[in-house]
Amino acid sequence: MVELREGTGRLNPRRGGVWLVGGAVLLLVSNGRWILSAAAWLAPIGWLVYLDRTAPARGLARALPLWVAVQLVMWRGLIPAPGALYYLIAGTYAVVYFLPLAVHRVVAPRLSGAAATLVFPTAWVAIEFLFQRWVTPYGSWFSLAYTQAGALTLLQLSSVTGTAGVSYLLTWFAATAAWIAQPGPRARLRAAVAYGVCLAAVLLLGRLRLSPTSSDEALVRVAGLVPGAELTVALEAELAPARAGVAIGPTELERIVAVADRINDDLLARTRREARAGARLVAWSETAGRVLRRDEGALLERVGRLAAEERVDVIAAYGVWDPAARPPFANKVAALAADGTLAWTYEKAHPIVGAESPLIAAGAGSIERLITPYGSVGAVICHDLDFPALLRQTDRPKLGLVVGPSADWRAITPLHADMAMVRAIENGVALFRPTSNGRSLAVDARGRTLSRVDYADDAVVAFVSATPAARTVYGIVGDLFAWFAVASLGVMLVVALRRR
Repeated sequence: MVELREGTGRLNPRRGGVWLVGGAVLLLVSNGRWILSAAAWLAPIGWLVYLDRTAPARGLARALPLWVAVQLVMWRGLIPAPGALYYLIAGTYAVVYFLPLAVHRVVAPRLSGAAATLVFPTAWVAIEFLFQRWVTPYGSWFSLAYTQAGALTLLQLSSVTGTAGVSYLLTWFAATAAWIAQPGPRARLRAAVAYGVCLAAVLLLGRLRLSPTSSDEALVRVAGLVPGAELTVALEAELAPARAGVAIGPTELERIVAVADRINDDLLARTRREARAGARLVAWSETAGRVLRRDEGALLERVGRLAAEERVDVIAAYGVWDPAARPPFANKVAALAADGTLAWTYEKAHPIVGAESPLIAAGAGSIERLITPYGSVGAVICHDLDFPALLRQTDRPKLGLVVGPSADWRAITPLHADMAMVRAIENGVALFRPTSNGRSLAVDARGRTLSRVDYADDAVVAFVSATPAARTVYGIVGDLFAWFAVASLGVMLVVALRRR
C-alpha cells in the first residue's frame, strides 16, 4: 500500500493509476496541437489527486516522466526546432511547468484548510510569469489562458490581470476540485463557494465589457494582402542555394531579383485595387515584399507614390536581403501615409530563436504611431505579438489599431491567432493581422471577431475602428497581478518552511 501524507486517506495503487492516466489523457488535449478548452480546466485534477494522496518522493518520481512524455507529444510541430533541439526545448518547458505540481505537493499539506487550494494556482502563475518574462525567448507560449479563446467573456479578465488572471482561475478550479475530492471532514462548501463567487464576478465583468454600447466610433475599411503562392514558391526555389550556404553569383542574383520584382509588382497592383475598392489602409503580411538592400529605397518610393496617388495608408511588410551582411536578412514594416511620406519603419523585435535568429537581426521594438484622419495606427510583426510587455507600448500613447503582419504554418493555426487576439483585449486596442499560411484576423478592442480567413490566397477585408478606446487596467498597472502571485508564493514557501 502506498504511504500517504497526514490528513489524507489512503489511495489504492490501482485507483491512483486511474487518476494519473486520466489526467494524462486530458493533458494531451488541454493545450498545444489539440485543444479542448474544458480539458484545460479538468486535466490538472487527476495529477493533483494522485500527488496529494501518494508519498511525495514516489508520486513525483512517477508523475514527472509521464508529464514530460505527454508534453513532448502535444507540442510536436509547434516548436520549430529540428531533432534533438526540439526535445531539449519542449523537455525544458515540460519540467518548468511541472514545478507548480511539485510546489503544491510539498507546500499545500503545511497550510490550513482551504488555503491549501491557493498553492497550485499561485505557483503556476508565478512560475509561468517569471519563466516567460525572463527565461524563455519564446514569450507567452504555453500559457493556459490561450486555451480559452472561445470563452470571450472569461478572457475579458485579461484586460485587468493579463493572461495571469485567466491561468489562475483555471488552475484554482483544479486545485479546489482536487481538495474537495479528498476523503475525511473538509469544509468543501466553503471552498466551492469562495471559488464560485470569484468566477461569477469575473464572468459578470466580462459580460459588462461585452455588452452593446452606443458608440460614435467610425469604422474604416482595411485590407490585408498575402503574396502570391506561385511567385513565393518560385522565389524560394531561387533562394534555396543561398540558404544552404552556396555562393551566389551575379547571374543567380539577377534571377532572384527578377522573381522578387514580380512579387512586389503584384503586391502593388493589388494594393491599388483594394484602395480603389474603398480601403483606407492596406497592409501586407509578414515579408510579403522582397528586396535587396540596394533596392529598398526604390521599393519604398514606389509604395509612397501609390499611396499618394490613391490616397491610402499602406503598412508594407517586406524582407530585405543583403548578401554581404551578417545576419543577411531584415524583417521590416514601413508605414507610408496617404500623402506618400514615409512615417516610420519597424524591424521585427523578436525573431524566432533558432529558426530566424541566425538570419535576422532583432529590431529595437519601439512601436510608432501613424496618425490618420480615422485614428492612430501602429505595427508589430508576428512573433512580437507573443510578448505582452512589448504590446503594452500601445497604451503609451494610446493606439487605436495595431497591425500585425504575420506568417504561420498549419500546426500553429489557429492557436497563434488566438494568442494575438488576447493582446487586443489586454490593451483595449483593435488588431488587424494579415497572415500568410495561417489565420488572418481582425478583432475589436474587446477581442470580438470582425473578420477571419484561414489560409488566405489574396485579400482579407475588415471594417475596424482605429479610434483609441478607453484604457484598460492592465494597460495602466501591467503585470501587477502576476507580481502579487510571485510575492504570495514567497510567503507560502516561508510559511511552509516554518511548519512541520
